[in-house]
Amino acid sequence: MELKRILARDTRAANEKAVAMFGPDVLVISSSKVRGQTELIVAVDLAPLNAETAVAEAFVPTDKTYALPDTPVLEETPASFGQVLDDTMTRQKRGGKTPKASMSEGFVPAASLKTKAVEEKTLEAVAGPAQEPLSAPAAVIDNTAAEKLLAAQEERDKQRGREIVAMVREELSVLRKEFKLSQQMAWQGAGISRNLHPLRNALQEAAIPMALRALLIDSIQSFEEVEPALEEIRRQLSHSMQQTHVAVADSGIHVLAGPSGSGKSLMVARMAQRASASLGSEQVAVISFSDQRVGAWNQTQLLSAQSGVDCFRATNITMLKLLLEEHGQRKCIVIDTPGVQMAERVAEIAAVAQAAQFHLVMPADASQSLLRRLLSTPQIQWQSLMVSKLDEATQPWSLIQLLTEGHVGVSSVSRGERIGDLDRQLQIEELVSLALNQLSLNSIEAAHEDLRSTMAMASARISRLAAQHTGASYE
Repeated sequence: MELKRILARDTRAANEKAVAMFGPDVLVISSSKVRGQTELIVAVDLAPLNAETAVAEAFVPTDKTYALPDTPVLEETPASFGQVLDDTMTRQKRGGKTPKASMSEGFVPAASLKTKAVEEKTLEAVAGPAQEPLSAPAAVIDNTAAEKLLAAQEERDKQRGREIVAMVREELSVLRKEFKLSQQMAWQGAGISRNLHPLRNALQEAAIPMALRALLIDSIQSFEEVEPALEEIRRQLSHSMQQTHVAVADSGIHVLAGPSGSGKSLMVARMAQRASASLGSEQVAVISFSDQRVGAWNQTQLLSAQSGVDCFRATNITMLKLLLEEHGQRKCIVIDTPGVQMAERVAEIAAVAQAAQFHLVMPADASQSLLRRLLSTPQIQWQSLMVSKLDEATQPWSLIQLLTEGHVGVSSVSRGERIGDLDRQLQIEELVSLALNQLSLNSIEAAHEDLRSTMAMASARISRLAAQHTGASYE
């Protein structure tokens, strides 16, 4: 075994240099600071000599080699332990120093310092290239991790692309069916009053599902004016959506799912804040499950911080199971799911949390095909529907038709950007008014004015023509 000296700027660099020079099995003897640098003394195993090399090697006597005298030595009395110790200490003492050297004990000349500095730089220069094999595996690991991350991101993008294509195809299919139905029912509303023609045209131009449109036009057949007809539409829609509310307790495990951009993360924060107000913030936790979007985890952390509740991240189902077991004593746990592969993620959660309640988050102006497709997913049993972005909705007719059918109940409604803007019950009158206000009543009044002006112009022209033929004066 041989001792080696290594100098580096810090302990970590010295250890890396030792491993690079002598391998991972190097033995560190001591570590100390020398003139601002770290000095490392390591022990290195020497290669064993074979028998031939050992025999051929020249024997070099040392001061510890004792030669046998030529003359025989008479037997002496065995030395005591104290004598042997004194002799050993005397032999191990350094050679005699000159008085000058003894007086300058501890003083190191500048020339020797310069010589040592040159030697250390040389040693570092020699040991520098040896660090490359150590950094190479780290670079390889980083490249492999980056390639895996890029491949996972590409796979998520492909999956999201396939879901978007399927959604567009479904929307086109629904539009095709709606167009055929509208052609077959083009005669509808032919017998209504002439004053209601602008209202009928507005109902036909709005994004209203065909079945609901036919019901509304039939309900105004017996009216003569626009205002009573609008009141009848408002009354009928409000009456059809009376049984739409469903109560959901704050306690338990709540899983929120929905398409990307539907407002799930904000709804999760609002639900967590509502639960913390009634149960206490220490009894509520938010878990972000398998959401790999850029910035999704940061958004969850910021929203949870505003709500004052703890948030956790689970990248796979195993980690989610561990989090549920660790925080099972909390009264309320809200789980946020990704918009991609929604059915698969919900099925995984249902397998590890049988008592979880699943809620679908949808914007108020979602399309009819999207609502029906998600609500009719056979693998998911939805407990309620949560409506988001009510203040941004312009055509909530698909949601209105779905609620009139009574297949699902609404548990929460959100509007605005503030976390506190969350209602437990849907205000039916507000939703109906939002839909009817988009019918552009101003355009209906303008149509009335245009009709009156057209009739007046036609009457004046007829009067002028009659005056020309009869010779009477026209005023």
